[in-house]
Amino acid sequence: MLAAGALTAGVLLTGCGGESDDAVDPGEIAPITEAVDDAIQMESQLRGVISRLMIDCLTDAGFDVHAPDLTGDPDAWMAEEGFEPLVGSDPPGSRDIPTVAEAEERGVYVGLTLDPDREPDDDDGAWGYDPNDPFFAMPLEYQEEYQLARYGEEYLEAIAPGGDPGGELPVEGGCSGEVNVAVTEATGLENGKIEWPEVMGHSDAHLAEFESETLLSARNAWSSCVEDRGHPYFEFSRGSVDLWNYGQMFYKDSSYYSDSSESYPFDPPTGAPWEFDEAYPKEIAFAVDVAECADDSGLRETMTTEWNRTMSQAAMAHQEAIFAWHDSLEEALEAVQSLLTE
Repeated sequence: MLAAGALTAGVLLTGCGGESDDAVDPGEIAPITEAVDDAIQMESQLRGVISRLMIDCLTDAGFDVHAPDLTGDPDAWMAEEGFEPLVGSDPPGSRDIPTVAEAEERGVYVGLTLDPDREPDDDDGAWGYDPNDPFFAMPLEYQEEYQLARYGEEYLEAIAPGGDPGGELPVEGGCSGEVNVAVTEATGLENGKIEWPEVMGHSDAHLAEFESETLLSARNAWSSCVEDRGHPYFEFSRGSVDLWNYGQMFYKDSSYYSDSSESYPFDPPTGAPWEFDEAYPKEIAFAVDVAECADDSGLRETMTTEWNRTMSQAAMAHQEAIFAWHDSLEEALEAVQSLLTE
């Protein structure tokens, strides 16, 4: 069964240099989109099967409470890494420019981080650590013995604080080593890992294709609109526009802002910096101007249209590599699943 959209904003991007107004037929792109979505889902399933093999090995070793990275949802990595549809992902630079609603709520996200009354973030669960998980509720001795059975003594010593692996890390031992060997032998691939096609990476080539005359014209209209409202004429660099550092200049208590005139290509607002209570409303007003200009100039809509065109053309140009990647994952998944029945 095919998964719903699952691809990052930076995928399928290279090898499409040059500008083109040719639209891609949705009927032609659909099989490629389905292949990508299916491949991503199979990669999740592959991770899940390998985790299951690891759990079985550790259970045989006498452990019945397992680490959350093995018991968790194998699809969770897609949400954590911000995967988006093949066609329809956020264009480069779009997240730099808030919507009007976002601007009214958070500005350009500077003041929220500097607010002296802001509640501290709840970091529980950060970096995969959840103190409420049953594994971390187990005695420390259990956790240490578990990790020893999972990775082996040599590997654990090498990654321990102050450890000196002497260059490359040793091969994982314990259950991890056993599973890796079994998966490698079953698939013919080291640890069952299949590299994504090169086209599924961020590069200068996709930016060149994305930055069409239509997009550049819309950017100019947006920058001029923002300038007409009393702010700098902002330039884009590698698909992004730096509004955050300009927002830093509003605040007297910002530790990020440098007074060096060579640090940024724009001057601070007249009268800046201000204390937080005065600076934050000004940041909000600036962000609203930015957002309204993105709508009035048509930039927001143009970014989406041009990005979808770029993604569609890239997918068409590299469909052979995409289908080959899909088929390799399918074969690897079938091979690894067979290990569960042995």
